[in-house]
Formats: sequence, structure tokens, C-alpha cells
Amino acid sequence: MTIRKNIRSIFARFSRASIAPICAAFSGLVLVLCVLEGLHFKSKVDAEYYRQTENIAQILLVDFDNDAATANAILERVAAELPEGSVSQPDRQALHRLLQRYVLHPSMIGPAILDRDGRLIASATAYPAPDLSLKDRNTFRVHADGTASGLYVSAPLQGVLAREPEIQFSRALRDKSGAFSGVVLLSYRLSYFVRLYEKLKVSDRGLAALTGRDGVVRVRTLNGAIGYGAEVSRMPLVYNRILAGEKSGTFDSRSGIDEVTRVGSFVVSPTTPFYVAVGYGADYLRGQYIGYFYILGLCWLVLTAAMAAAAAFIHRLGKLGQQAQLDIVNSALAERRKISADMHDSIGASLASLLAYFTVENVNLSEVKRRIGEMLIELRLLVDSIETDGSDINMLLGNVRHRMASGLELAGIDLHWDVDDLPQIDGLAERDALAIKLILMEALSNVLHHANAANVTLTARREPGSTIAIVVADDGGGFDPAAAGSGRGLSNMRKRIASVSTGGSLSIDSAAGRGTTVRLALNVPPNR
Repeated sequence: MTIRKNIRSIFARFSRASIAPICAAFSGLVLVLCVLEGLHFKSKVDAEYYRQTENIAQILLVDFDNDAATANAILERVAAELPEGSVSQPDRQALHRLLQRYVLHPSMIGPAILDRDGRLIASATAYPAPDLSLKDRNTFRVHADGTASGLYVSAPLQGVLAREPEIQFSRALRDKSGAFSGVVLLSYRLSYFVRLYEKLKVSDRGLAALTGRDGVVRVRTLNGAIGYGAEVSRMPLVYNRILAGEKSGTFDSRSGIDEVTRVGSFVVSPTTPFYVAVGYGADYLRGQYIGYFYILGLCWLVLTAAMAAAAAFIHRLGKLGQQAQLDIVNSALAERRKISADMHDSIGASLASLLAYFTVENVNLSEVKRRIGEMLIELRLLVDSIETDGSDINMLLGNVRHRMASGLELAGIDLHWDVDDLPQIDGLAERDALAIKLILMEALSNVLHHANAANVTLTARREPGSTIAIVVADDGGGFDPAAAGSGRGLSNMRKRIASVSTGGSLSIDSAAGRGTTVRLALNVPPNR
């Protein structure tokens, strides 16, 4: 007896207390936890993409630095092997034989030698070398003017011998006195850079660029298109930071070329005056975690609804009063377990389906919103089933109309309601009533989302033979029930009618071009 009194006392206190602040506090706590989890997940996604872009930038930069080191070693050897005073027209044949000794990678062209006046004296690719003057090119001028003291890497230009875009590596030639005597140069085919950058996967609005401190892009991929030679002043994502001395870092800024915000990393070469920047479009990055945010929001909504259902349950127990017997409390506890089972069977299955959908590579946000909307309606019907008498079919149909009419109206579908005053079905439990509601909701939801109908009619009649017939008919496009028989919606409708304790049947009549009719027959047991 003491245990029974304690139980009644606990529920009495809950019934007298205000449950609303408790529900609000719980909902607020869950919301805060969901927000914190969302921010944590976003930070992890951001960190992962920063790491990816840094790795890509490191790979691209190391590849370029290795090519630059190879070119510099070849140019230094050529300069060291040139005889004193041999950079002149009479020595062209000897210089050609010297240059031909160097076996180059297919990506390289040359080497070649210019005299102190900028004229092409010798080339490994042609003898005699064409009589060309390159004195106006930076490849020659920076050495003749003394601007470049070591290896110089040119901006992309059109090669005079290979007739294709290339980048030139060059070094000054000097005699024993240190006086300028010419330039030795080596060309790098830009097509090899392009092939490497074309293989990068940095999203449709991604960026990967090799840029010099002179502000000229050697090669880049931007929005999937390859380009070279652009001025960085038009896309200063990191240029000013590198001029200020930063060696590596991250960025989240808007491009001056296409006004697209990009997130990524940059790395500066320790051996050459170049850096590589790699970034993803911010929209692409957001798409990686927006689905997770939807799941968190749905979890908050479901938990809040569960708390509201629990609060309604506690409130209902409070109304029983201190005079209620322990068996009534046990019955209410059984009802709570039944509600939990209903939520597991309906909302739980829908959540599992939604989570499985998020494993698909391309997530359709419209489909996500539609599924969430259907789950909300299931939740509302579940709450309705707590407060209504399951045996009252007219009240059951009224709940369905209340929940579905506004959605059909917004979709431009006219709902025609033709329901008789129907008898109660003794023995029809609340769980059975919920199953019938979900069947009708599924039928109307199919009209809303798939039928392309202008009108839908719901009729309910008492038929001879102790049967209540509920019919949902639309004037839409129809479908082949045999072809759609394995679908989850129709399968769930058949499972639910089979679970009704008083018995019933379901039939679907449809064909392409003549609409769909769903007929639900409920058995009415004789009154005892």
C-alpha cells in the first residue's frame, strides 16, 4: 500500500505543477545540444577540407619545384661547360653539338643560347638556329639589366621554335671578368602543367593556381576551366598576405573574377618565388553538411514532440486523481509503451528511410522536405490518437481531413468530402485507429505528390453486411498497381490494414489516364 500511495503522490504533484516550463526547458536544452553538435560537425568538415586543399597545394608545389630544380641544374651545367668567349656566330655548330648532349624530359624544350645582344645563337632542336632577336623578352632583359641574379622563370608565352605555350627558365652567361655575355634558357611545355591541373577534383566552383610573386598566374583551373597568364590583382585571395611574408595559411574570401566565395589553403615555395592556392566553392562545402543539419533539426523536432506527448500523458495521469487505483496507473503505463511502439513503427521507420536516403551521392533537398513533411503529419496523427476515442470513425475521419485539407488546397487540388453518420466500431483500439488514419493519409499524400490530379473525393458509407467502406478517388494520371506493388507506401498500407484488430481489407484500382481509387473496408462487429 505504501508503494501505491507514493506513486499516486508523485503523479499528483506533476498534475498540479506547471508542465509547460519543463517541456520548454527540455526542448531548449535539446536545441542547444543540436546546435553545438552541428557547429562541431561543421568545424570537422571545414578542417578536413582545409587539410585536403593543403595536401593538393603541397603536391602541386613540390612537382613544380622539382621541375624548376631540374631545369636550373641543366642550365648551370651548360653555363659551366661553355668555352670562354664561345657565345658568337662562328661557334654556332660547336654550341649546337654541346646542347644536343643534354637528354631532356618530354615536357622540356631546348636548351638554347642567346648572345649578349639577345640574338638566338644555338638551339638543341634546330641547326642552324633561326636568326631571331629575343632582346625584347623578359627572359633576356632581366639578365641583361641585372634584375635577375639567378634562375628566372618567365610568365606563360608563345614559343618561337615549338610554336606552343610554354614557360621559360633562364640564367645569365658571364665571362671570366664577370661581364654579361648572353643567356642560356630552357622551355617547359605548358601542356604538361595543364594535364596535371585538369586531373584535379576541386568541385565545379573550385580553384587551383600556381602564381609567382610577380603577380602572374602561370597556370590555374577555375570553375573547371584551364587558364594562364592572368593578373592576380583581379583575384587577390592570398596575394597580399604572401607579399607580407606568410609562408602558408588558409583563406575564406570572395574572388574578384566571378564573385564566388572560396575556402581553401595556400603554400609558398621555399626555393622559388612561387606559391600554390587551392580552394573549394563555399556553396559546395555547405552542401557537405546541410543534410546533417536537417537530421539534427528533425531529431530536435521528434524529441520535442516526444516530450510533449509525455507531458500530455503526465497531465492525463494527473486527472485520474489520488483516488485512482494502481491498475489504472499500470494501464496508463501500458498506453505509454504503446505510443512508443507506434512512434517506433511509424516515425522510426520514416527516419531510417530518410537516413538511408542521405547515403545517396546526390541529395535532393525537395525530396528531403517532402519526407519531413510526411513525418510531421504522422506525428500529428499520433498525438491526435492520444486524445480521441478510437471507435468513433467520424471523429477519426475529421482528424484526417483537418491534417490533409490545407496541403491539398495549397497544391490546387479540390477535396470533396461525402461522409455519412457512421456507427462506432466496438473493439477498435487507438492503435487500430492510428493505422486507419495513416492508410488514408498515405492515399491522400499520394494524390498530393504523385497523381497530378485536380480533384479528390473521400466517401464513407455503411454498407450491407456490417461493413464501413471508405473510398478515396482522384482524377489524376493513374498508375499500374502491379508495377508499383513493391513500393514502400503501398506495402505499408497493406501491412496496416492487416494489423487492424477488428478486421478489414484494402483494394486499389488504377490505370494510366483514368485516376486511382483506394477502397478501405472495415468490419463492424455486432453489438453485444
